[in-house]
Amino acid sequence: MRFKMIEMLLDKDFFSSSDQNITVEPRAPQPVYPEHTHNFNEIVIVTSGYGKHILNGRLFDLYPGMMFYIKATDCHLYDNVHDLHLTNILFRDPDKFRFINGNGINQLIPNSDPTQSHYFFDKKSNEHIQSIIKQMTPNQSNAIQESLFLQLLLIFSNNIYVNQGSGSCDNRVKQLLSWLQINFKEQIDWQQLTAQFSLSLRSFHRHMKNEIGITPQKYLTKLRLAYAYTHLIYSNKSITTIAQECGFNDSAYFSTCFKQEFTFSPQILRNNPDKPHH
Repeated sequence: MRFKMIEMLLDKDFFSSSDQNITVEPRAPQPVYPEHTHNFNEIVIVTSGYGKHILNGRLFDLYPGMMFYIKATDCHLYDNVHDLHLTNILFRDPDKFRFINGNGINQLIPNSDPTQSHYFFDKKSNEHIQSIIKQMTPNQSNAIQESLFLQLLLIFSNNIYVNQGSGSCDNRVKQLLSWLQINFKEQIDWQQLTAQFSLSLRSFHRHMKNEIGITPQKYLTKLRLAYAYTHLIYSNKSITTIAQECGFNDSAYFSTCFKQEFTFSPQILRNNPDKPHH
């Protein structure tokens, strides 16, 4: 049996002292990085660029204005990066916090949900986030650091649980993108869907191109292909079944799209025991 060595990143290499519970670690840019884990937690904010993130074996595409949580028990890697810039907020076990209740912090961090663990936030929230991060300097007291950290968690929590179709145009676009993360298998009527979020199809398309860099249909296709990638590795379902499950009615077209996205075919991924990345 072949065992894969996974690197563990240690808190002593990132935190200035054993008393420090929170620190900010920019990655500008973030290089391709092999699968690893850590003995601390992270909140990761995508500030610019694009890439692929594999978290506990599940593939996610990264876009500007996205954030996600990494628990100490998680394994993850970055691949196929294109000028990807990240801001990592590292934090120890919340039970070690001195001024804020650890149980309260844990309640603000979503449980791992395989259908949606990468969240979008809007521009207004981003302004608040960047302002708070600038204040999180190493010379701040633990009390102030924890207070700022709590403010961040509240902003992220408010972005995750918003009323559908409410808020600014940018906020409604991010709501729609989050909806697609869960419902990407469905047949999409773009005109009807955008109206559901109080958006015009034209403004949604323009916003996607300007802010995310791709069309709505391309975003949907990438969600479907990410699902297929994971299930080709971790399930015994046939390639045709997986293609149909993730919204492709034509398995030949699915294979073409898959190869364009990953540079290798679904069959190669299914047959390769080392699970190739690209």
